[in-house]
Amino acid sequence: MNKNAPLDNLREADLPTRTPKAESNRARNPLGSKQVRPGRPVSPMNTRDVAASRRPKPHGGVPSPSFRDDGTPYYVQLASVIRRQIADESLKVGTRLPTLRELVATFGLSPMTVRHAIAGLQKEGLISAVRGSGTFVTARPDDRGGAPHLLTTAPSRRVGQLTFRVLESRPAQGELTISPDDGVALGGYHYMKRLFLRNGGPFTIGEFLIDTRVYAAVPEKLWKTELVSALLYDAKEAGLANVRQTFRVVSSMPSEAAELGIRLNDPVVRVRRIFHNARREVICLGQLTYRTDGVVFDINFDFKRREQLLELGGFPDR
Repeated sequence: MNKNAPLDNLREADLPTRTPKAESNRARNPLGSKQVRPGRPVSPMNTRDVAASRRPKPHGGVPSPSFRDDGTPYYVQLASVIRRQIADESLKVGTRLPTLRELVATFGLSPMTVRHAIAGLQKEGLISAVRGSGTFVTARPDDRGGAPHLLTTAPSRRVGQLTFRVLESRPAQGELTISPDDGVALGGYHYMKRLFLRNGGPFTIGEFLIDTRVYAAVPEKLWKTELVSALLYDAKEAGLANVRQTFRVVSSMPSEAAELGIRLNDPVVRVRRIFHNARREVICLGQLTYRTDGVVFDINFDFKRREQLLELGGFPDR
């Protein structure tokens, strides 16, 4: 076996094998092909115990992690673990990944499952195999930075770019509720629903109630290409004076799970965003539902009052 063979190039032939003779000897002697010398005590271990005792131990003696048994393929879960290690720089760019044998031993998965996970990471451009040397980290995952000011409805040509498409746009019919705590509700609203995509996959569902007068004042084509918040900021008719946001982690509902490509009851981040004018009238209510894998909220606070420090904390809803 070539110990330095790249993981994706490893074949079954590269793995340790036993000859028929060795298998025959092992069947007669579960402790190995070597015969036990007379007078030497034999440990009462079964074959499973023997296999576990001979398996290479994870670095630092840490027990092998257990993967969720919820239907998510193990290779997907393993790829997620390694991707996170690369993102957190536990595995830095240029670092050689553990060998196939080490990954199999550490995570308790089959060689085929490990290869499948590695192949997926290679397609993402995060790792690369060098024949005769091993498999190395070549790039970090996209950090999913802030959304660009201008979004396009055309398929992205840049990896990591956020795009969206409008699913619904029509006069509101009670899709969202504005409570007295939210502010003063106006006479009429336009309802818009958007599906945001990241690298071509669903990432966020956005629902908006927009004051009908503000909606009519902005060219229709702009509602299809730009962020609602940017349009409200630029529109003089809106008179934007204040924005309030609340964040909650909740379980996904059936429609959200279907649109975001996740499982029912998977956690999602619910963002409720309220835009006020100077009279505290609600010129727009936005309700956005984010997948929790990869979402980052990077918020900069410009403190003017000591009480604003409380905004850094998370508090129970009830």
